[in-house]
Amino acid sequence: MGSANGLAAIHGKEPLFSFGLISDVQYADIPDGRSFLGVPRYYRHSIVVLQRAVKEWNNSKRHKFVINFGDIVDGYCPKDQSLSTVKKLVDEFEMFNGPVYHLIGNHCLYNLPRSKLLPLLKIKSFESHAYYDFSPVPEYRFVVLDGYDISAIGWPQDHPKTFEALKFLREKNPNEDKNSPTGLVGLERRFLMFNGAIGKEQMEWLNSVLQEATKLKQKVVVCCHLPLDPGASSKEALLWNYAEVMNLIHKYTCVKLCLSGHDHKGGYSIDSHGVHHRVLEAALECPPGRDAFGYVDVYDDRISLYGTDRMQTTDMYFHPKADL
Repeated sequence: MGSANGLAAIHGKEPLFSFGLISDVQYADIPDGRSFLGVPRYYRHSIVVLQRAVKEWNNSKRHKFVINFGDIVDGYCPKDQSLSTVKKLVDEFEMFNGPVYHLIGNHCLYNLPRSKLLPLLKIKSFESHAYYDFSPVPEYRFVVLDGYDISAIGWPQDHPKTFEALKFLREKNPNEDKNSPTGLVGLERRFLMFNGAIGKEQMEWLNSVLQEATKLKQKVVVCCHLPLDPGASSKEALLWNYAEVMNLIHKYTCVKLCLSGHDHKGGYSIDSHGVHHRVLEAALECPPGRDAFGYVDVYDDRISLYGTDRMQTTDMYFHPKADL
């Protein structure tokens, strides 16, 4: 594997644009711990990973924007520090010389209600929804999905979306602890409280955005904290209604890549319709001295992710068949 510059030389042309990315920083000012599965988590070090990322993105002077794929702070962050900790991390992102686009994850919502969280993340939202789209160049559009649209976390306890999510979990997961997949088989293991679904209004919105992108001949990158393809992710990390979302996406040929976080080990797949799925490795799981962040070069015919250290480099060529 050559250096990033070597790859650029082989490809022999300049990208349309580039951007930085990082996922699952999950910072908290607490001692290191472990995940439910025993994987070490470095809560205090993760902010150092972010600082190094911002420094590298700024040094390159060519990244148009940065995307944070969610879980900016950890659920174990003491609740009286939630607001100041999210602000502290947002300030670190703001050191980047350009726009920063944030996604929300479950850990963000353990810390703050949507009403407080979204303004801090500068997500201009309608009725506390965290989905939106933007077009950095005429040829491309980015669609940011809100994977916790239907969720038992983040909405007020008496909100219809909370009721809908809890009813769904009661039907799908018989365990007392709704974050436990015990007894759930195969893909049913995603029916956990730390995941969520995309609701009807958001599906209609997504459909209209993909219609418009098709009309404008734009290529689309879909971003969601929760993974959308079982080939790229643990079964326990998937969006509840990933199949419904992908069925809609597959009706169009404009979507080339789906980027996600949440499943900390990372993953990559190409689905049956030639759409690439890349789940990003978590900043939280980097011991001192290690890193996990990257940048992406975007071309007409491919998207190349250049990872630093624990984040894998991935060259993603578009399937010619997908353009028929």
